Amino acid sequence: MKVAWLSPFPPQRTGIADYSYALIKKLKPHIDIDVYYENAMPDDKVREGFATYPIQLFTKRRQRYDEIIYHLGNNCEFHRSIYKLAWDFPGLVVLHDYNIHSFMQDAFWSTPEEYLYKQAFVEECGKDWTEGAQELRNNRCTDVLRYSMSHAIVRRSKKVIVHHKWVKRQFTDDRHVQVIPLFANINYQPTPEDVAAFKKRHHIDGNQFVISCLGFINRNKLPQLLIEVVKRLVDEGYPIKTVFAGEVAPDMKYLVPEIQSSRHAETFIFTGYQNERNYFSGIFASDIIINLRYPSLGEASATLMHSLAAGKPAIISDVNQYKEFPDRVCWKVAHDGNEREVLYEYLRHLLGDGNLRAALSHNSLSYVKNVLSLERVVGQWLDAILL
Repeated sequence: MKVAWLSPFPPQRTGIADYSYALIKKLKPHIDIDVYYENAMPDDKVREGFATYPIQLFTKRRQRYDEIIYHLGNNCEFHRSIYKLAWDFPGLVVLHDYNIHSFMQDAFWSTPEEYLYKQAFVEECGKDWTEGAQELRNNRCTDVLRYSMSHAIVRRSKKVIVHHKWVKRQFTDDRHVQVIPLFANINYQPTPEDVAAFKKRHHIDGNQFVISCLGFINRNKLPQLLIEVVKRLVDEGYPIKTVFAGEVAPDMKYLVPEIQSSRHAETFIFTGYQNERNYFSGIFASDIIINLRYPSLGEASATLMHSLAAGKPAIISDVNQYKEFPDRVCWKVAHDGNEREVLYEYLRHLLGDGNLRAALSHNSLSYVKNVLSLERVVGQWLDAILL
């Protein structure tokens, strides 16, 4: 079978890029894959293994393929052209986020392709465009959460892959929607020297517990909540280093100077964007991973998958798609007004009990092996493409 694979790829800074590359390497023995990229040319490792083409050439070449696979996420830079092509030439869409409203606004609002935004909005909210446009102008932020804007492209596509059962249930006609979980895999296995170098670089000594929040640090990951809880624990005598291992979103950048000028400055580390070696070294240097997402966009979390694959105790939000992870694998925080106290108690118990951390680690590794391994996921992908 000949397949066109339209997706971000390394070196583009998105988890979908790494996901796609890891997946096509495993699919290569079974399927002939051509890679289509936008803006940044893929790394040498991608170009050496696959035929790669600028996405602008796809329209003329599309009839060569038995299957076309489009990866859609929430970043305008990486997915704008992919969405438009998926709309014009329906194929198999991989929906990495249920709510893509912010992406749709950034990509198509007030552009020559605004019809794509209008069509998605009208289909989902059931209002004519004149009424809908006025509502959006009056209360734009609220409507970003109210309308996911993914229903139109899902309805139009021949096949759809989502990563969670909760996402599949959001679509009235879901017969062509298949759930394939995000695989849990370690892209780079850090050496003990890598981990030691990471700790030395960030002034982490052997007596300190490391709590990490990974990836793009945006408002939905509730960094302020984590900071408040960690400050309380530090003031009570717990030796903690908290690592925000990723680029900080523009509207969250104020946290960095605010923390650095406070008496807790040495407790918190903002690493900025991490290359693969430093990123995975940071995960393995961590004792606990915090992966809160609220409000949820129905997203699949590569950072959570990496944490579970490394056997790290993880605390997540008790919301939507995250509810699917077993309680024995991930501890969950409900966002009901008591999240500060609950997160505090979770961390206090985990910091004080090494056996408890070890049990969660064991459960995570077992869950990855039996449910989320790359080998299991590749088999599901082959069924989705070939059948």
